[in-house]
Amino acid sequence: MLDLKKSDRNRIVIFDEASGERKGVYYTNPTASQTVRYSREVVQKKRNKIVFDAGESLKSAIRYGAEVLTGFDDFNLKENADGTYSPIDGDYAFGFDGQPISCNPESPHYRGDWKDLFQESAFHVLSLVARVAFNRVRTETADEEIVFGEEETEEILPLAKS
Repeated sequence: MLDLKKSDRNRIVIFDEASGERKGVYYTNPTASQTVRYSREVVQKKRNKIVFDAGESLKSAIRYGAEVLTGFDDFNLKENADGTYSPIDGDYAFGFDGQPISCNPESPHYRGDWKDLFQESAFHVLSLVARVAFNRVRTETADEEIVFGEEETEEILPLAKS
């Protein structure tokens, strides 16, 4: 069931390639106006062409990911046999200068600037959050293929004369 109630505790579990760890991050449902702005910035129409600029798309994903990110689990996660995730106590998910950080104001490791730190050093997480939050559905029977950049075509060589 698709729950239409707005929530700021939508959780996704990411696998961080750099650390080899699973981390839980939370985001709020984007508003319709945020979704429209994000979509306009990611893919733009210029004259009669649709333009996709990977650099600008990444900048937009980082900015909007920061807008909807609401927090993260303090500890890294382990996957249980039933497919759920549990925290690994004492194994902090994020840190700064060798010290663990938390987004929870009641934690002794709380950093009020945690979102700024994400924008500086965990922009890959913000980008992923934006892509999940803003691109939540897809068609099951997509007949069209979107090609970014030049479409590759196979060069057909003439047959050699014998």
